[in-house]
Amino acid sequence: MIEFNFEYIGCFSENKIRRIVTKAIFEVLKEMNFKKKYYLSVFLTSNNGIRKINKKYRKINKSTNVLSFPQNDERYLTEKTSKIILGDIVISIEKVATEAKIQRIQFSDHLTHMVIHSLLHLLGYNHEKLKDFKIMKKKEINVLSKLSILSPYAIND
Repeated sequence: MIEFNFEYIGCFSENKIRRIVTKAIFEVLKEMNFKKKYYLSVFLTSNNGIRKINKKYRKINKSTNVLSFPQNDERYLTEKTSKIILGDIVISIEKVATEAKIQRIQFSDHLTHMVIHSLLHLLGYNHEKLKDFKIMKKKEINVLSKLSILSPYAIND
């Protein structure tokens, strides 16, 4: 289950944002062969909104495009039924739109990439070391290609 919370969407419609985000999430989970029931929160905000969250939880007083807060906690709804609480994704629609314009790419393609990147963080991937960066980048590019989106990375990366 994906729970959406909209604080800011700029000139975009909630339905368009939901479709882009949901499609990206489903493709990542399919690629990862993730078959469990899950809960995931997606909060869409502005540069100022994400800056406040970044400052509060990461002690970084600046806006960013996306934040990931992993939980990976299994909760039992009944004796036999459980859900994995994957965590929370926070996206600055304002920052993603600005970056897409600067990079001269489609907003939907960049938003898709940011969702894929963030969800991979929730699933345990990171880019702290070069080896981990290469693994995560390969996963991102693979999922993007299945959605007919070109790699956002330079050829030399």
